[in-house]
Amino acid sequence: MRKIIHLVIALLVLGAGFLAFNSLKGCKTNAFSRDETAEDSKSSSRGKGNRGGSRRSGKAPSIKTKVLPLEKEDYTVEVYTQGDIRAHHNTALTAQVGGRVMKISPKFEDGAFFQKGDVLVEIDTADYLTEIESAKAQLARAESLYAQEQARAKQALLNWKDAGFDDTPSDLVLRKPQLRQTEADVTSAQAALERAERNLSRTKVKAPYNGRVRLRTVGIGQQVGSNTTLGEIFTTDIAEVRLPITTRDLEFYSPPNKPLTEHSAEAKEITLTSIVASHSTSQSWKARIIRAEGELDADSRQIFVIARIQDPFGLKADTPALYIGQPVRAAIPAHVLKDVYTVSREHLSDLNEIIVIREGKIVHLDIEPIWSTQDDIIFRDTVQPGDQLAISHLPYAPEGAPVEITPDPSKAQSDAAAQIDKPTSRPPRRR
Repeated sequence: MRKIIHLVIALLVLGAGFLAFNSLKGCKTNAFSRDETAEDSKSSSRGKGNRGGSRRSGKAPSIKTKVLPLEKEDYTVEVYTQGDIRAHHNTALTAQVGGRVMKISPKFEDGAFFQKGDVLVEIDTADYLTEIESAKAQLARAESLYAQEQARAKQALLNWKDAGFDDTPSDLVLRKPQLRQTEADVTSAQAALERAERNLSRTKVKAPYNGRVRLRTVGIGQQVGSNTTLGEIFTTDIAEVRLPITTRDLEFYSPPNKPLTEHSAEAKEITLTSIVASHSTSQSWKARIIRAEGELDADSRQIFVIARIQDPFGLKADTPALYIGQPVRAAIPAHVLKDVYTVSREHLSDLNEIIVIREGKIVHLDIEPIWSTQDDIIFRDTVQPGDQLAISHLPYAPEGAPVEITPDPSKAQSDAAAQIDKPTSRPPRRR
């Protein structure tokens, strides 16, 4: 009996669920019917009111874009590289004689400039003055002995003749060995005096070239010896920068393979710009590539060229000063590419793809760059005569879609200004 009751309850639940499902389905169908009826009525009313516009609304609107002409031109490749400024001559200034440092020139301070021949350091001269006096005394004794020996040689020859000998006297009789010895003593004494005078002059350490002090390592009162480093200096007349060239860039640039000078016609002039300078200040320097290293770098597989800068510190002209170790960028003019197209990167529609307008329709072109910079892409081929580059941003640009070309307002304004500025010819006035 209990099983029958459970079965009846289950059947009643299923029946109620079936009835509820049918009721909901009928409501949804009626709602859809009402929506379709309303839409049909709206469509019929629009059709009655505007039958002539249905044909115009069926035409797809064209895409609007600005264009630029694509014309072949010659393009000069510029190889961009960078390096650090270095001095042409770096010298560890050393003393040639020993002694106590007595004086240091103000030009021998860190960062100070000096000229060739300026006295930078003075060493105590007392001992060297004494050496000079001693060398002078030794020279006087040697000259005296030499004079005495010359007199003895003459007397020996006279004695030989007075004795009545007919034979030629020997060198020993004429005292020639003794004469040569005393003459050599005079020469040695003269050399000793010259050496003492040179040592005295070396107590004044002079600048070997026009330069600047990088570091002074000696102080007043310090005892120094020969070959003691007094400081580090470098030349200021010229500076150099070592610039790496990649193997890819070597396809478009040929480094110098023979000795060049700054005045050689083959020495390419390049422009250096500062990397550390702010964007508001543009600093540039002229340099010339005078040589290239003879081997590729073992690690980077790059070759290095050396560019030379005249007057890097602006001492002879009113130019910005360079600093040793300053990083700079360089633009090296390389080969000229003939009959190529140049497109700005901002006008690319995709990676290595541009949109051109051909016979009023959109055409997507894949380009193969032969050279590229941060701003431009240079390529050949793929372009047909009359193609124009679409420069407007086109988020939807299907292949073959019709295009409406819009004029560039800036170009129109410039053309109008040119027409205004153009002088007009007036007919001569009749009297």
